[in-house]
Amino acid sequence: MWNNEYATWHATSISLADFAELLRRTDLAHVLYYMIIRGWMAVGGDSPLQMRLLSVVSMALCAVFITLIGRRLLGTPVGVFAGLFFAVIPAVSRYGQEARSYALVTVAGAFATLMLLRALEKPSRTRLILYGIGVALMGLIHFVSLTLLAAHFILWLNRTRGNTEHRWRVAIAVGFGMLGVIWLPALASHQSASISWIKADRAAIMAFPADMFLSGPVAVALAVLSVLGFSYLMFVPTVRNRPVATMLAAWAVVPPIFVLVTFPLLHMFLPRYVLVVLPAWSLLAAVGAYLSGALIWRYLGPVTATIFVTALLWVALPAHAVVRQSPVYGQPDYRAAIMMMQERQQPGDGVVFNDVFGKLSDLAREAFDYELRDAAKPRDVFLDKTAAQRASFSASECANPAPCLRDEKRIWLIHTGWSKDPFDGMPPARSQVLKLNYTVAETIEFTDVNLVLLKRRP
Repeated sequence: MWNNEYATWHATSISLADFAELLRRTDLAHVLYYMIIRGWMAVGGDSPLQMRLLSVVSMALCAVFITLIGRRLLGTPVGVFAGLFFAVIPAVSRYGQEARSYALVTVAGAFATLMLLRALEKPSRTRLILYGIGVALMGLIHFVSLTLLAAHFILWLNRTRGNTEHRWRVAIAVGFGMLGVIWLPALASHQSASISWIKADRAAIMAFPADMFLSGPVAVALAVLSVLGFSYLMFVPTVRNRPVATMLAAWAVVPPIFVLVTFPLLHMFLPRYVLVVLPAWSLLAAVGAYLSGALIWRYLGPVTATIFVTALLWVALPAHAVVRQSPVYGQPDYRAAIMMMQERQQPGDGVVFNDVFGKLSDLAREAFDYELRDAAKPRDVFLDKTAAQRASFSASECANPAPCLRDEKRIWLIHTGWSKDPFDGMPPARSQVLKLNYTVAETIEFTDVNLVLLKRRP
């Protein structure tokens, strides 16, 4: 697990009263996901597999919905290959195995689009209600996904031309869906400090496409195929379908453009916030791959599409290896250090944190609490108030560290950062009291984190 997943566990393991207070102070934007995952974990437990299984199921369902969307818009073969292209994207694997909301918002976008297509075919009450629910789900899971409504608007405008009653019935369904969402960004707007670290400088903009797909070569390959597919639908007379081409293009590019343009106000320019566009890129790429052969000979379409999917999979394999590695790329291996500490701990041991990576020891402490949630653990020496007591993701620590020490003969220090000095970066008063009373007996190195055993001086 990595820090965002530890945060998910923390938010869903505290009492409902503490959870409500936490949302009042921060992270209200994820309220629906947290409520869903709380129910999910209440039934199946809080193992990493159980916590992530919801995302696994969501991404699998998303591939199904993409196939059905492609079938309705462009035919069954295109739909099938769109689902395959989607499965090959490394970001789908990465966020399909993470206990966060990104897989759910991706499937919610595909679900809402499929429900719109069904409602446009036949605006029955059930279909309109389902579409409104889809819109609400998108916005409540992550309100940036509502930018997908730009693509829906194009489809709605073209499919209801000349049928005013049909047009208004679908519009009312959107309105009711939005009513269920509009309160969330209004109430969460004062919590923007939690995402103030996001940047939209030149480097971030240049890296955005590769970070969105989690592979530069995959981003280039899908872009080429998508431009090809868009061009076929726009300009080739035998397959021309400009409304669909325009709608898919809007789905693919409007959300990233929106988060860039609104960055000074919303600070939402982060690739994983716009994963809702991945189905559109998959659909456009499938069109490009399939029609590249089918325009020559109808039976050649499946052959060329299969070749392109296989080639993309080959290109994506190195990125798939990266997104599957443990610990998560660039993250400290807290679990390995904590498991070693548990294996070697003795009664009366204590633990302290110098988590330069996580700042204020938030991440190391969340990892410590999760990994040892069902086990005996050393006393958290400098803990003042737990994160739950503070209705926060951060605990507070002793302002005056000396009285917080007891008679621990051994203390485990979990340390992240580049320095070989385990006390480097620690508040001076705390490092001084530890150095005065303890000596470093052993240091065990793990990926980007060290486990240091301190023994009391004679």
